[in-house]
Amino acid sequence: MEISLDNVKSRSDPYQIFLDSIRSPATLRRYKNLLYAFLKLVPNKFYTEALGKTPENREPETLTRFFVDLARKDMELSSNIIAEFIKQDKKRVESGEISSQTLPNHIKPIKALLESNAVPIHWKSLNKLLPRREAKSKDRAYTKEEIQKMLEVSNNITDKVLILMFSSGGFRLEAWDYFTWKDVIFFKNNDGTYKGAALRIYSGDPESYFTFITPEACKALEIYRENWKADIGEYPKPDDPLIKTVASPMIRRLAQKGVRKRIDKVVTDIGLRPPLPPGKRRHEVQLDHGFRKYFNTMLRRAKVDYLDKEDMMGHKVGLEKHYERYQEEDFERFPEYQKAIPLLTISEEETIRLENEQLRKEKSELEVYKQKIDELWADKQRMESNHS
Repeated sequence: MEISLDNVKSRSDPYQIFLDSIRSPATLRRYKNLLYAFLKLVPNKFYTEALGKTPENREPETLTRFFVDLARKDMELSSNIIAEFIKQDKKRVESGEISSQTLPNHIKPIKALLESNAVPIHWKSLNKLLPRREAKSKDRAYTKEEIQKMLEVSNNITDKVLILMFSSGGFRLEAWDYFTWKDVIFFKNNDGTYKGAALRIYSGDPESYFTFITPEACKALEIYRENWKADIGEYPKPDDPLIKTVASPMIRRLAQKGVRKRIDKVVTDIGLRPPLPPGKRRHEVQLDHGFRKYFNTMLRRAKVDYLDKEDMMGHKVGLEKHYERYQEEDFERFPEYQKAIPLLTISEEETIRLENEQLRKEKSELEVYKQKIDELWADKQRMESNHS
């Protein structure tokens, strides 16, 4: 173990300190982009007048260093810059371009930067400038009928897998940057048919958690796996990306940007994403979050336990996490998820199959009960005849 001079010097770099303060890779990726978007809005003249020098370039590392130096020298000016940024963002809320829930997320990276660099900005006064959050967001979930139409216009198995996993797993868009084949654990019935599967979200990340997908999504993945073998010449390995790009003959991950592009085309093809009219900046259904809202709605309708539902969506559940009821590797939440499978199943044929399977199961259970009752009745008759 050795304390390196280079490492000590790097701690004097405000941008590196900011990066080191964020543990989650997904959060870090968002914060870096949002912080840079803010820093690019600050004109060089502020630095020239306050610090007597001008940034040598407009790269994130340079702008971060200059803004932190500015905040340390003139806290009032830096607070006013942030306040003006909030006011401009509020105009976007009022025009409908962004929601009131989105604006605070634009401020969090700035706060993380200054707090990690020990710059004591008075955030309470700045937070008062934020608009009141709407009680309920105006965007809605996709309907089952809309998702059915998406599958109808999807000629590529890749798109079908994306749609079925999105709608039955309820995860966020960035999860596609993590998935490998070993993150899917299939559950099968005695006859070899699928019960469903466990799906690890953000594998290797501190925020990793498990959700589940439907038998319908499992079947689509099975077809996709066979197509993979036909294209590549062998089945995917456990560490291979779950979904690969379509155009390239090489095994390259279809990351969130590619997923978003493919979903956007499908949704546009069914007429759900027409050009926005003047004055409107947001579509009725968010491109990827509409699936997550569908998942949440179906689990609520199925009366899935609230804490289990929140865990399957990767939400924080407070103290409950410290008193974990389940061993996650045993997938004891799956029976709760199974309540929602009929509602999360998209195709009518698959829904009918599941209903018939459930009826057969119930009929079989009734036959077992009837047999037990008949046996008990026969025992009773024998006992009475022995006493007579």
